[in-house]
Amino acid sequence: MATPEGRARNEEVFRTAAELMVQRGYAGASMGDLAKAVGMTKAGLYHHISSKRDMLFQILQHAMKGLERTVMEPAKRLSDPEERLREIIRLHVHGLFEHGLEFALLFPERRHLEPALQQVVGQQIENYLGLIREALRELADEGKLRDLEINIAARHILQTIAGIARWYTKDAGVTEALLVEQTVNFNMSAILKH
Repeated sequence: MATPEGRARNEEVFRTAAELMVQRGYAGASMGDLAKAVGMTKAGLYHHISSKRDMLFQILQHAMKGLERTVMEPAKRLSDPEERLREIIRLHVHGLFEHGLEFALLFPERRHLEPALQQVVGQQIENYLGLIREALRELADEGKLRDLEINIAARHILQTIAGIARWYTKDAGVTEALLVEQTVNFNMSAILKH
């Protein structure tokens, strides 16, 4: 569905299906449950996807394309590595709220995909980590980075952001703006020399 209406409908379908998979677990969400949740018949849902695994893969692809569009592409335009890394973190945390915490919670479920599809998702995550590692290497070259192993530091940054989806609720008493600011500050203070 390439029209704006079609993209909005896909967003709604993927988000609803992701919420159901998070609530019930991948194994606990049947195709009938998914069809009902997204307002389709089971046959109608099978017209768009071939299986529950395919739905999971499509959801993860949707999430990664959103991450590429809303985080990676804007960040790549910034030449200063510190500014770029701050922007990556800021945009990613903001995106959790705008596009749904449930998408972040589903990434561990990729283990249910066939190995070839797990590799596709894994490579997309590696591409994202590569953007973070590149900024860290540039900071190291400038003498601004603490004595850190860059691969570990990049994964810690990603896990700090993804971890928000595991604990944040609307009644947590934390505004989105404060959470974005604190996440950026926490990560940057952990990696930069003072």
